[in-house]
Amino acid sequence: MSWGCAKRRSLAGVLLGAWLCIVSSLVAAAEGSDSRTLLRELLALRESDPDAWTEQLQQASERASFCARCHGNDGVSVQPLVPNLAGQNAYYLLEQIERFADGRRKDFIMSPLAAQAKPAERALLAVHYAIMSPHAVVADPALAAAGRRRYEQSCITCHGIDAKGTEVYSRLAGQQAGYLKHRLLSLRAGGAGPGSVMSEIARTLGDEEIEALVAYLSSQR
Repeated sequence: MSWGCAKRRSLAGVLLGAWLCIVSSLVAAAEGSDSRTLLRELLALRESDPDAWTEQLQQASERASFCARCHGNDGVSVQPLVPNLAGQNAYYLLEQIERFADGRRKDFIMSPLAAQAKPAERALLAVHYAIMSPHAVVADPALAAAGRRRYEQSCITCHGIDAKGTEVYSRLAGQQAGYLKHRLLSLRAGGAGPGSVMSEIARTLGDEEIEALVAYLSSQR
């Protein structure tokens, strides 16, 4: 073998090694990114790279196939005590997944599933449900009107004028009626623990007020 051939092979080896080093660095950077950063980058694709955005949504749909057993294919739960996720704020959803993963929230199904998901998968799931259309049911107009008045007295500061929530507080508009009632009753009984603002508010609610709030919130988009 000539010296020139050996030199070319040596150079090729150096270039290949450099390329592998770059790829490894990029992979490590992605794996080291936190879920919130990944979510922000993912949401940015919607405007900057529509093709990549579409591809990511397809991956998100695949990741969510198991979740659909409880939360529905369209983000509307198939069980009365399971929350709707359609239209929920992506950052709020991600935070809840993180809480289940690290033990701040506990559920015998959600906790192990969240803990197994990688940061990128958590971000994908948050986007998957956030972009879905919220669901609303028909409620008794008088009962819903009473619920709106009670909502404006006690809930509007955190959950917003239209009950659509924020990155910090959950969207309540279009939520599953059975889930809402169960949560309010649980909070009224002190389910959120001592010092919880939600428990303090829930303790002021009578049964009829809870029914009214549920009617109002579940009928909103």
